[in-house]
Amino acid sequence: MSELDVLLPKKDFTYNAGRTDRPWNHFTGRWEAIKPILAEMLAASSNMRPLRIVDLGSCNGFFALKAAYRHPEADVVAIEGSVGIGNGTAGLQGTVRQILRTEAVQTHLRWIQKLQLTNCFVAPEVWDYKYVCNLASGGRPICDAMFSLSVIHHIDNVSAQQYIQAGLSRVQGGIDLIAKLLLLSPRHFVELPYQPWLKALFDTYGTAKRILEVAAKASGLQWSFRGPIFTADWFGPRETWVMEVQDEMPELDIEFCPFPLLYRGNELDSEPDIRNDTLLSHVDGWNFPGDDNLPLALNLDGDDDAAILPMAETLFGPSLGAASACENISGTLLQPAIYAMQDAGPLPERADVALALKAAPTALLLAHLTLREAISEAEDVLRSSKTRSS
Repeated sequence: MSELDVLLPKKDFTYNAGRTDRPWNHFTGRWEAIKPILAEMLAASSNMRPLRIVDLGSCNGFFALKAAYRHPEADVVAIEGSVGIGNGTAGLQGTVRQILRTEAVQTHLRWIQKLQLTNCFVAPEVWDYKYVCNLASGGRPICDAMFSLSVIHHIDNVSAQQYIQAGLSRVQGGIDLIAKLLLLSPRHFVELPYQPWLKALFDTYGTAKRILEVAAKASGLQWSFRGPIFTADWFGPRETWVMEVQDEMPELDIEFCPFPLLYRGNELDSEPDIRNDTLLSHVDGWNFPGDDNLPLALNLDGDDDAAILPMAETLFGPSLGAASACENISGTLLQPAIYAMQDAGPLPERADVALALKAAPTALLLAHLTLREAISEAEDVLRSSKTRSS
């Protein structure tokens, strides 16, 4: 953990609701409240693998950038779907590229590059009830800590029809949505809005804490509450609560990547047949561009050309070599097995070798890695045998 904190300018990170800016002290105040608790939580997490933080509804990236800068030991994935107030509504009917080109996401990407953060990513995804259910069905958390700061009501809004299709009332659907979100991480920082958002839940349960308590019970796990660690008034009272699971939760599977596309702002449009107007669509619960899984890359002014495999120090920890969770680094489609290569030396710089690795089937890469591990184990046995005999 770095003891330093990065100073971010107000002009880049506030947003409007109509003609009203969210006050700057709501950003800085929440971060100051979150900062020591997040540090405490991450320090208590596994040191045998990379850590991961998810910032759900990241908007301009204020909290993701703060967390990534202060915690280089963690990968920070900022989920932005542009379906709320802070960053427009491009995600409702738009494209992945349109989400990436929103002012908020461009600001976030620009600051990732400016701060030279190799552990901060933007995932342009629209989360809704079906999508969250699909994530929760995996039976494992997808991160070590999750920020859900004034975002759950936007997910609830785009999920209303899905609740009906699932045979749920608005109250039942909203509670189940939050319960499923809780299953995605053992640690949560949650800020709910006030009415008129989540109206059915507030009409039924009265307060944000009571809504969270009911959702916690619906998750089937025991949760502790801390807070509110920050309170504010913006279109009604808003409280930031910390929730931490008390029951046993499965370990995060770092080799599983739930993020179809990740960007850091230095990508190339390396695919010649990318469609600029590809609509977001759901495929087996995932948000993919159109009918394929092609990256929609974004060039920002001043970005340097990136290598085909821009790994750098991205998404890996020293204890795991180049082990990584994510299939798509910086918008480039790669197979997960490539990142599982440990102590394999630097990735190839030649474009033809890199493209060959990119095109190789996962099964072939896994077979190669299995063979390498078997050879390494055999060599260890031989060395041990020679040592004993001598």
